[in-house]
Amino acid sequence: MSRTDFDGGSVRTVLGWLNENGERVAMYTLYTYIIFIIGMEVVRRFGLSIPSRWGEETARLLYVYLTWIGASWGIRKRAHIRIDFVYEYLSERAKGGLYVLSDLLFVVFAVFMIRWSVPQLQTLLEFGARTQAGTAPRVFFFFAIPLGGGLMILRALQMTYLDVTALRRGAPVYEGAPIFGSD
Repeated sequence: MSRTDFDGGSVRTVLGWLNENGERVAMYTLYTYIIFIIGMEVVRRFGLSIPSRWGEETARLLYVYLTWIGASWGIRKRAHIRIDFVYEYLSERAKGGLYVLSDLLFVVFAVFMIRWSVPQLQTLLEFGARTQAGTAPRVFFFFAIPLGGGLMILRALQMTYLDVTALRRGAPVYEGAPIFGSD
């Protein structure tokens, strides 16, 4: 494949799709897995009296990934808890300033969590720690923290950029999309 065969438009299309749907697809996939495994474990435990060691554990630990990916999605959709009535009394510039401040606080939080998690990951790697059932390396599950933190930083900086750009143009800032319904 030569350089001329490379279609930058298709890469932009894929990146655009990931930008819009990446977290949502990951969350749906994780939810589906968790529901399937927990349902299977109920049948195995109470119907067959043979619970697995790995089923409940992986569902519980993948819930951590779901939480961190969901936090990133919440930043993108502006779906985190906030006091909305305050925004009704603010000008567009003040609203935008609060959104930018909020996003920058998310960045600070995520950086703190990543800084905290890296030494934990190093320790888990050094000692080869395994999950309680002994089925998987614990480092895989603790990696959810820096991964989710990185996604949160990416989304918060993206939203900050969009807000600052809108404020400079005199346009209203993005206030969020419906969480349920047309999403």
